Amino acid sequence: MLKEKILSISIFCLSISIIISSVIIAKGMTDNGDYIGSGMYNMSNQLAKGINDVVYYNNENSQDNMNIDYAASYLGITVNELVKVIHTEGIGFPYVKVGSNFIINKNALDKWLETARIEIK
Repeated sequence: MLKEKILSISIFCLSISIIISSVIIAKGMTDNGDYIGSGMYNMSNQLAKGINDVVYYNNENSQDNMNIDYAASYLGITVNELVKVIHTEGIGFPYVKVGSNFIINKNALDKWLETARIEIK
C-alpha cells in the first residue's frame, strides 16, 4: 500500500516537472525565435558589408575586380550613369550582382569596351 502511494506521488511530481520544463523551453524558443529573426537581418547586412570589404580589398591589391564606385571612376562616369549602362538591355555589360552589390571584372570590362557602342544621356 505504501509503495503504491509513493509511486503515485512520484508519477505526479514527474508530470508536474515535465509540464514546467515544457513551459520554460517553449518560452526560451519564442524569445530566441525573435532574436534569430532580428539576427538574420543583421547577418544579411554584415554579409553585404563583408562583400564590399572583399571587393575593396581586391581593388586595393589585385585590381581584377571592382565595385561599382571604382568601376565608375575607372570609366570616368558617375555611379548613376554606370547603373543606367548596367540596366540597359542588350549591351552585355560584364558584371556579377551579389545581393545589391555589383562586381565588375576589369579585364572583362576592358574587353567589352573594345567593341561596345553606347551613348549616355
